[in-house]
Amino acid sequence: MKRTSKNRLAIAGALVAALVVAVPLASATELTRDEYVAKVEPICKANTTANARIFNGAKNEVKNGELTQAATRFKRAVTAFEKTIKQIKAVPQPAADAAKLTKWIGYLETEKSYLAKIGAALEGGDKYKAQTLSVRLNRNSNLANNTVLSFGFNYCRIDPSRFS
Repeated sequence: MKRTSKNRLAIAGALVAALVVAVPLASATELTRDEYVAKVEPICKANTTANARIFNGAKNEVKNGELTQAATRFKRAVTAFEKTIKQIKAVPQPAADAAKLTKWIGYLETEKSYLAKIGAALEGGDKYKAQTLSVRLNRNSNLANNTVLSFGFNYCRIDPSRFS
């Protein structure tokens, strides 16, 4: 089958059009570290604000033996944190930092798990188990923060005192 110059021109035009569309898409998904931080910080800020509201009074509830009420707060925090993690996962990661950010998100998932376990311990009336889990939560928070220390996060830095 013989190709005409008209067919070749059409194919070349289609290739050029595909490249024009593909190049900006490829570069649009590749973020710098600063761009990543700029996209993730508002997500973390919303979660930090929600946690401040959710945990307001939780410490006093635990001290006063109102463990069921405190457990409810932890359950609400788990739901909010779950949403936050999902949003963070949706943000494209800089290729150079992908391994570090994957590790950090793993720590965030562990954080969520500890919050759920603390809530369950409080709901079961086991204040001491909740305290033990709180220590583990604190350790995990430090690991998460150390993993992304170089990013200079403000709101995405986990402050364990929010959960105590």
